[in-house]
Amino acid sequence: MSALRQWFSPAGPSSGAAVLRSLAFAAVYAFAVFLGRLTVLEGTSISLVWPAAGVAALWLAAQRGTGTWSLDHALVGALTFVITAGMGAPALLALCFGVANVVQVAVLQYLLHRWHPSLWGAGGDQPLTGTQQLSGVLLATVLATASGAVLGPLAVGMVTGEWSPVSVVVWMVRNTACILLILGLGLRVGYLLTRPRRGEEEVGLGQPSPAVLLPLMRLDGARRVELAALVVVSVTAYLLVFVLLPQLPVAYPLIALTVWAALRFDTTIVVMHDFLAGTAAVVFTLAGHGPFTSVDDVGTRALIVQAFVALVALVGMALALGRDEREVLLGEVRRRAQEAAERAEQVEILARLSRQLYTSDDVRTDICVAARQITGADMAYLLEPTGAGDLASTAASSAALGAQVPPVGFSLTNGEPSLTVKAFHGRELVFIGDMGARSDASLRVVEGLRVGAAAWQPVHTHAEQAIAVLALAWHHPVRSLPAQVSPMLQTLAGEAAIAIERGDLLVRLATAAKQDALTGLPNRLRWDEAATEEVARAERHGLPLTFALIDLDHFKRYNDSRGHLAGDALLRDFAEAARQHMRVVDTLARWGGEEFAMALPGCTAQEAAVVADRVRASVPRAQTCTIGIAQWQPGQNAQDVLNAADAALYRGKRAGRNTTVLGSLSG
Repeated sequence: MSALRQWFSPAGPSSGAAVLRSLAFAAVYAFAVFLGRLTVLEGTSISLVWPAAGVAALWLAAQRGTGTWSLDHALVGALTFVITAGMGAPALLALCFGVANVVQVAVLQYLLHRWHPSLWGAGGDQPLTGTQQLSGVLLATVLATASGAVLGPLAVGMVTGEWSPVSVVVWMVRNTACILLILGLGLRVGYLLTRPRRGEEEVGLGQPSPAVLLPLMRLDGARRVELAALVVVSVTAYLLVFVLLPQLPVAYPLIALTVWAALRFDTTIVVMHDFLAGTAAVVFTLAGHGPFTSVDDVGTRALIVQAFVALVALVGMALALGRDEREVLLGEVRRRAQEAAERAEQVEILARLSRQLYTSDDVRTDICVAARQITGADMAYLLEPTGAGDLASTAASSAALGAQVPPVGFSLTNGEPSLTVKAFHGRELVFIGDMGARSDASLRVVEGLRVGAAAWQPVHTHAEQAIAVLALAWHHPVRSLPAQVSPMLQTLAGEAAIAIERGDLLVRLATAAKQDALTGLPNRLRWDEAATEEVARAERHGLPLTFALIDLDHFKRYNDSRGHLAGDALLRDFAEAARQHMRVVDTLARWGGEEFAMALPGCTAQEAAVVADRVRASVPRAQTCTIGIAQWQPGQNAQDVLNAADAALYRGKRAGRNTTVLGSLSG
């Protein structure tokens, strides 16, 4: 009982647009009632056709879920009563007809919502798509018209004293035929008006696909000629049967034309053909033409006409919908095959990207390139915490060849509106299809980079620590992301986290391999590389280059008397003090033990001596050092210059230490 109350309760407050649609349907329904009353059979109160039944069914289908339930049903009953009474029917009879129509459409609405919610939910977003569905609709229609027939013909019997089983059958058959034709045609036309445009269904951009996507049979040149032939033959055949040769009882062979239409044309054309054929049969019979007029009994004649109309509708729709059902199944098979191929392609793409990331020399940029390949974005940024309370881009990629992608950054602490910061702290992919409509976006970034749509994928380590966020941007609004993008980006983010950690580890290992652990200076290995590079640069540019070797005086005695920890502290402090007197382009390395090496590009020996004296003056802890200097000469290699500096150093040590000695040009 509660389910029934929930069903028959309004879905919610109705909007102005929904009320206007109800009033528009009410006008069409009123006209349909008027037409139906014009076909009242002679000597009875039963109409030969009742298009209002089909209009009411379509009305309630279109308005279901809009909150106009009470208004719609009230209008159905009131309009039926007013027009029926206004056209001469007794008030009691008109009232019963109104109640019968309301009960009929309410039962139909309830049954179809329970059995086929896609047809009858929130306006119905799908057409009839198969014979099984047609059977369900037919059964629901028969039960609904039976409930109306209990009240309609019974009221006629109560008011006029005339009641017969034929009148009940006529009520059911005529209403069933009208509901099938008008509801089927209305749902089909409504589907065509709301069907995704060509191309949207393939891409979809992430929007959920319709439950059914029917292929449309397009009218090419030959098919247009065939359709014209069908129209001409149908008009001619109906004129022959109903006007020119009415004495021949050959109406039912006309169904062959319905079969022709159903096998060769789109379901929309088939339903329209059935509707026009049924209308022609009824109109001719009402005008006294055709083979059905030879039946003397009015009720039997009405039953035969309606049976013909219902048969035309069922044959045409069954054949056309059976074909649609096959096409839908074939389309589903093709779609699943395409999805399987796409998944295989996605796996291959991710495998290829993973291999690239593990062999890349620029992991961060390759992550951005991979993200653009997956999503088709115009720009991609990788943003990482800087350690100073900011989130800054460390790599970027643009679809425009040769375009320079400006760096971007956001504060993690100052509260500036930023979807990027929110996404960094989040767990899931975030997508905004229209950035212009968001007030919580950073205007300087949206306007500066012309961002129309954006997506963010957080990057987390296996320890669930956020280390970066991958930001994607399009220059135009995007309806939504393709369904496969989200899992691919998540997988890429996982691979990116591993690749970033691995790359950073390799950088640290490479740095550690060429860095002195105690002082943080380049070690002997890195010095050898740097010295060779500086000599090559001096040869190319013809600039002076001077090397210096530094030895802390009496370091062994200091180390033995004060301990190794004090000796280590002296080495660290000296390295820090010496760096203060050097330029960015200069190199200071730990040569070994208490010895250090300096490379001073662009300096002559005399200029280097000035720097060396400053370094000697800054030795901490009241200690001293001796420095040997040698200037590179064309034709010498790095080892030649070092040998000259080493010889100068030993001359200084023999001369009493705490001095700067220039090496001779000959070494």
